[in-house]
Amino acid sequence: MQKAIKDLIEISQYAGDRADYTQGGGGNTSVKVDDSNAMLIKASGYRLVDINENTAFVAVDKNKIKDYYESVDLKVEKDYEKESAEVSKTSVIEIPGLVTLRPSVEVGFHAILKKYVIHTHSVYGNVITCSQEGESLAEKLFKDKNFGFIFLPYINPGFELTLAMKNKIEEYVKATGKYPEVIFMKNHGLVVNGDCIDRVKAVNTDVNETIRTYLGLDDNFRAVTLKPTETGFVSDTAIVKNFVKENVLDKALLDETPLYPDQLVYLNNILAHSPNTLVVKDGNVYYNTDIKQATTLEETLAAYIFVVTTIKNAGLTVSKMNEKEVYFINNWEAEKYRRSVK
Repeated sequence: MQKAIKDLIEISQYAGDRADYTQGGGGNTSVKVDDSNAMLIKASGYRLVDINENTAFVAVDKNKIKDYYESVDLKVEKDYEKESAEVSKTSVIEIPGLVTLRPSVEVGFHAILKKYVIHTHSVYGNVITCSQEGESLAEKLFKDKNFGFIFLPYINPGFELTLAMKNKIEEYVKATGKYPEVIFMKNHGLVVNGDCIDRVKAVNTDVNETIRTYLGLDDNFRAVTLKPTETGFVSDTAIVKNFVKENVLDKALLDETPLYPDQLVYLNNILAHSPNTLVVKDGNVYYNTDIKQATTLEETLAAYIFVVTTIKNAGLTVSKMNEKEVYFINNWEAEKYRRSVK
């Protein structure tokens, strides 16, 4: 168990210490414990960098979750989202001395993948997943790499996504004889998995650097900068400041181009229900809140701007979530919980 905790911290710090890989509480990591049914996974609502020996992760019975997806009968009419959430909830394993938290909303697909899993909302990966040409571009960039990959269409997170990923992986293995180490999820993000921790980190870096290099992007969006004000903070991140000088940044703009769940959870939701928390005034973006939420909002906004502008500058076409997909995220209990965690 201690080795697994150490490994979880390692991959979480690797993926979570860069705003171009993960923003706020987005993304998740997991490690399966050797000779055990246990899997350690980031807790819902926490940042990857929050994970240490004492908090921000939870243990679950991976076999219980995996067995559920292996045996589920879709011919029976029932609320599978609710049922799968209950399976995840009852799979939690208490660790003496630690507070028992709620596992990531994506615990399902973590359970069916290899030992080490890094799921990020990388801005480079999302340039591909949020463009209409993304799948063909992925084929062009990665077909000759020494790892397999699959490209999933947009699927609602939770039960539907886990089942679709499971089926797609099985199809890929049957067709190629190898396991896909990389999974692109349209309008969502990037997953890298495997049984060697160094290999998983190296493949994740390779995917991101290949996209960044191909598009000729500067490697200068690793962190955001905020300056304190009397009521909170003001953006001092170049990509955000430059954008608001030339564009009207408001809820209408964000509603017009829904890219992925984190945008809806952290930005659109804030502007709809707490408009005084994020205020654009005189060419500046103000966050009237604490440093943790301000950082989450700034990272999410900067990532959104980066993805949209990069897609357009590259001559690609932005791919949006549809109304039904947006409605699901806005009303999904798991996402409401995630954004409530302070």
